[in-house]
Amino acid sequence: MTDNQEPTRVVPYLSLAGRAREAIEVWGRAFGAEEIMAVEENGHLRHAEVRINGGPVFLTDFSMEPIPAFQPTPSIALHLEVPDGSDWMARGKAAGCRVLTPWQNMAFGGFGRLVDCFGVIWSIASPKPGY
Repeated sequence: MTDNQEPTRVVPYLSLAGRAREAIEVWGRAFGAEEIMAVEENGHLRHAEVRINGGPVFLTDFSMEPIPAFQPTPSIALHLEVPDGSDWMARGKAAGCRVLTPWQNMAFGGFGRLVDCFGVIWSIASPKPGY
């Protein structure tokens, strides 16, 4: 890799069956999502990118074939590591997210989980310094 190349990374890409614009708004209130770009097609978002806590998330209104609509699963979560996790949990709850795992102090730091109105699970952690 040369100095001017970006590192390889994994970027979540969610197909939200017509609710991508709503997700950008909810995630903005809950997690400070910033819209980086959006491509509209016939009143729908063909592709959008938001940045949450410095990381990208891609989303679209359209379904990726052959799956007909967004199907959330408890097997996948979007994870945020932040210095003030209890504040992020409170902000998420105020934006309409439901608490799955209340904020708790653990050996490695703090941890909690939320689920948003789309069924996306968000795990939030605040690692202890030096952990």
